[in-house]
Amino acid sequence: MTITTVNWLGRAVPRAPRLAPAPAAVALALLALSPACRADWKFIPQFSLSETYSDNIALRPVAQENWVTTLSPAFSLDNKGPRLDLHATYSKQFYEYADKAVGGTQHGTQNLSAEAKGKLIEELLFVDATANISQQNVSIFGALSPTAGNSFATDNFVEVKTARVSPYFKHRFGPYANAELRYAYDRVTSSKSGLNNSTGDTYSLSINSGTAFRQLGWGLQASKSKQQGLATTAVGGSSTSENASANLRWLASAQFNLTAQAGYDSFDYQALGGRNSGAAWEVGMEWQPSTRTHVKASAGRHFYGNSYLLEAQYRARASIWTLNYNDAVTSTRQQFLLPSTIDTFTTLDRMFSSTIADPVARRQVVEAYIQAAGLPSSLANNINYFSNRYFLQKQFQAALVMNGAHATTVLTLQDMRRNALSSAVVDSNLLGSSLSQLNENTSQTGANATLTWRLTSRDGLRATADVSRMRSLSAHTSNLNRSIRVGLTRQLQPKLSAAIDLRRIKGGLGIAQYTENAVSATLNKQF
Repeated sequence: MTITTVNWLGRAVPRAPRLAPAPAAVALALLALSPACRADWKFIPQFSLSETYSDNIALRPVAQENWVTTLSPAFSLDNKGPRLDLHATYSKQFYEYADKAVGGTQHGTQNLSAEAKGKLIEELLFVDATANISQQNVSIFGALSPTAGNSFATDNFVEVKTARVSPYFKHRFGPYANAELRYAYDRVTSSKSGLNNSTGDTYSLSINSGTAFRQLGWGLQASKSKQQGLATTAVGGSSTSENASANLRWLASAQFNLTAQAGYDSFDYQALGGRNSGAAWEVGMEWQPSTRTHVKASAGRHFYGNSYLLEAQYRARASIWTLNYNDAVTSTRQQFLLPSTIDTFTTLDRMFSSTIADPVARRQVVEAYIQAAGLPSSLANNINYFSNRYFLQKQFQAALVMNGAHATTVLTLQDMRRNALSSAVVDSNLLGSSLSQLNENTSQTGANATLTWRLTSRDGLRATADVSRMRSLSAHTSNLNRSIRVGLTRQLQPKLSAAIDLRRIKGGLGIAQYTENAVSATLNKQF
């Protein structure tokens, strides 16, 4: 078994073999131990130590300064084989404050991102699994600590855990049709009182035309989901949604398709004077003139009104352009379980694919680059604030990544609007009656610019500027959030790097305005 590491400059460093821990899921663990699963495991542990001074460590209107030492062990685990694909990253942060009397801070955080795909029975039975632990903002009208770089504050900042496992059958009816029958179990929990900790069960069936229907393709889909609160006192109890649709695809040319879809959607939430079910239809097109360009668009109508979708991507030699718009009935828990429309890793992975063919090595380079550049997990970083309600979400995102000989630039724009569809009663324990109107109808608009400049083969400069405006369209109030971060990085040795960062954060709502200035120094060691 050969194990390699890759630093943030893309240099491969050979390592001595190490044994990797087995995946947690029983089925995936059996796959990992099976003789048929022959592949190279790559386990990369690392450790970082940082010292930070902040003149407002808790991000409060009345500033409290403090020094904090952060110890952070972490690791990444990869396996890509004929029976199992697995990737996981985990980090734990321990915080030690010079002034222990300062309130509004926490003693530690953790982050986990794990995904696995397994083949239990060749060409018949498969399983997907994901698990995540992340630090999330409760409200868009409080201190935006995780996204701005301060992970110490607690006033608007809690841990969210999600897990999902999904076994499914696939069967091919010769060249005529392909069928998939899937079951998914998921779980969403948080440390925030008032947000319903819940589990979900989803059953789905899809049948799509095979190669025999080359000119005119078709498909049938049906699904049913049920979410249930873990506590008997959970406000709102359980909820169910059902969806069914049929679609047609006409191949007008090798690069151009016309599409049409009709179906029915049903939700059982308590609607605010409107409907929660009805017929749905849409017509659209898909155009892919080359491997570098892809455009998908549709327009139609659902029970909540007109509906539109746009997905566009163009990849040049040294840049990627993406543009996305979609609308849907969704919820906070559903958004926690779904990946971002424009996530950082996927975008950069596509950009590096032309120079690094091996997907595992490319993943290491991309993740090291994201860490070195201090990029967020989502390029268009809208905040999934806490609510137990259903809402209509309309989201626009655009991103541009340019990679030059010495610099990489990331520019993003985003706009997201949420209109509540269900009763505010389910949020009574979360916000209280006096603040429930804040989440009735909201708007988030923002822009981000990140520059990473490679000064030498070992030194780099990184700078990030972010601005966002959060509005409550029902309460007629808004707040403006701004942050800027500048840092220097240096590769001291192949497995040892150092960084110095400066940041300034400003935001808040009404009289609860806050400002933070901070400086930190970090050492990061791989083993």
